[in-house]
Amino acid sequence: MADNPDGGDRATAQEGAPHGITLFDHAEIAAQLAEGDRPLAVLLEARGLTESQWNEASIFWMTRMGDDVRKHAQDARIPHVYSDAFSKAQDALKPPPSMDAASYAKLVVDIQAAGGPAQPLAVRGLSLADYLRLSRHMARVLSTDAAQAKVFFEMYQRLQSAGQTIP
Repeated sequence: MADNPDGGDRATAQEGAPHGITLFDHAEIAAQLAEGDRPLAVLLEARGLTESQWNEASIFWMTRMGDDVRKHAQDARIPHVYSDAFSKAQDALKPPPSMDAASYAKLVVDIQAAGGPAQPLAVRGLSLADYLRLSRHMARVLSTDAAQAKVFFEMYQRLQSAGQTIP
């Protein structure tokens, strides 16, 4: 989400930040960690942080998000600001995997049939972080390109009705 004109989101994201780890910093570090290609200690060392400082900041921000949800329910903002910051940080790390709409439909059906993403992603050589990037990318494509949306939904329906799972 964009900052409010009065800077409300930015101020909220910095208020009380332990060890200077703002909500945006936390989301960025978490996105790097989600890649699974570097140990936490290496990521933190690059920022001059200890694991103890990271844990303290994580508890602080997760508590702030939970408190915001308890207080404001569906109108809570902090989780949305964090989610947007995490997504932007994750998308900046790598491009989404190359996949057309029909192949994405196959992946979605396979994940549903498998009851989770682990096996369908593994056979395609994709990580969960890749899948999240791909899902955001395909959401944009399918919501703006009618031809690609048609390809996706036709393949999805065909695979669902046939009960097929295709790696």
